[in-house]
Amino acid sequence: MKKVLLVAFAYPPLPYIGSIRPGALAKYLPKFGWEAVVLTPRYGEGKRPPFATVIETDYADVIANLKAKLRLDPQRGLHQQLNLPQHNQPGRALPHTKVIAWLKSLLSFPDETRGWLPSAMAEVQRLGTAPTVDAILSTSPPVSTHLIAAAAKKKLGVPWVADLRDLWVAPETSHWGMDLLQRRLERKTFSSADAIVTVSENWAQFLSQRHSSKTVYWALTGFDPDEYANQQRPLTSTFSITYTGILYQGKRDPTLLFEVLQELLHEKLLARDEVRVRFYGRCEPWLVALVERFQLQDVVELRGSVSREESLASQQEAQLLLLLGMNVASDAGCYPGKLFEYLAAGRPIVALGGLRGALTNLLNDTKAGLHVFSKLELRNYLLDSYRQFRRCGRVEYAGVPARIAQYTQLALAQRFAAVLDGVSTGRKPSPSAISEETAYSLPHNRRDVEEDIGIISSRH
Repeated sequence: MKKVLLVAFAYPPLPYIGSIRPGALAKYLPKFGWEAVVLTPRYGEGKRPPFATVIETDYADVIANLKAKLRLDPQRGLHQQLNLPQHNQPGRALPHTKVIAWLKSLLSFPDETRGWLPSAMAEVQRLGTAPTVDAILSTSPPVSTHLIAAAAKKKLGVPWVADLRDLWVAPETSHWGMDLLQRRLERKTFSSADAIVTVSENWAQFLSQRHSSKTVYWALTGFDPDEYANQQRPLTSTFSITYTGILYQGKRDPTLLFEVLQELLHEKLLARDEVRVRFYGRCEPWLVALVERFQLQDVVELRGSVSREESLASQQEAQLLLLLGMNVASDAGCYPGKLFEYLAAGRPIVALGGLRGALTNLLNDTKAGLHVFSKLELRNYLLDSYRQFRRCGRVEYAGVPARIAQYTQLALAQRFAAVLDGVSTGRKPSPSAISEETAYSLPHNRRDVEEDIGIISSRH
């Protein structure tokens, strides 16, 4: 069996959404001929999963260390320690908050995990005497993983595939300051990559234009069927709308939902004692203020951070699952990480915000939910769902199992294995190896659509 060095900062059991994709690859790549050797920091607590060899390195939190030198609490934010006010409106940062964010990005360039680089680079230098690997795969964020992988490629002389779960630099960012430095570092780092993978077709097209000499593939993260085997939870007795995840300081904004709910409750079209909106994840000050603004304190429950197991359980028992998008250009090309958990939960999804794009198309194709863009559309959807709840005790789920089944982590690993096979043999993956995958390569800027198998491939 061939071996791949998987460079990942977030890896199970670390309870981050970023752990899911590398964890899935380590688990399922062996089914397609690739065994993962994971390079990751010794960070967090818990038992590593048994399906991969793990090389752990030291990790230093540069921001926490700097706070300690300044005699501040390394674990608490500057706003709290310096008694600085925080914004109470979604997506709006106060001037001092912007200054703090800029200083943080400057001091932690290229990202907040740069304290991992020295020990990871030292481990890379020791790999020369370790069992050989046939390829390298790095996955970000954080982007430090790619710097480590580039060094490993130079040391080991094997092909390197760079995977971007988020764009390194989004298209809507500026062309000066830190963004310019990041763009330059991205171009320099990926100059030695043999292939790039990302999470959606839109992003693959964007990256192929930014890195015109590279072939770019896309592969959806998907859900792990094993996590949901033989699990069935009773639905809530209330008309529950559940959100799990990060709100990114209001960039994911539930204002439209609160506005519509306030109106429907005032009009008595919804019964107040039957409606519950549940947020699982770190509570931000602006969210508390927003709940109070719409007088929904008895309807909205802010349950804070919970274990992954509790988060998955809350999804499976919800009447509706809430997804929130961001109103930026790059959002149209991405799938929120929670989407695949929601698909596995088998409950109707209502997505708010963001732009029409990848998420919209997936929900339409699977019939798993609806991406709404207007107040009227959301109002009608909630009323229809509530009527079903009152009539049947549940909101009916219309998801098509056959279409949802294609979004599994097993399919993800198969696609990555095809890319790894391709770069390790010097040949692009064949259409038969990647059944739904997309490969882009510019400057030829030409795509031949192979309708019989749904492939878009570049010809050289």
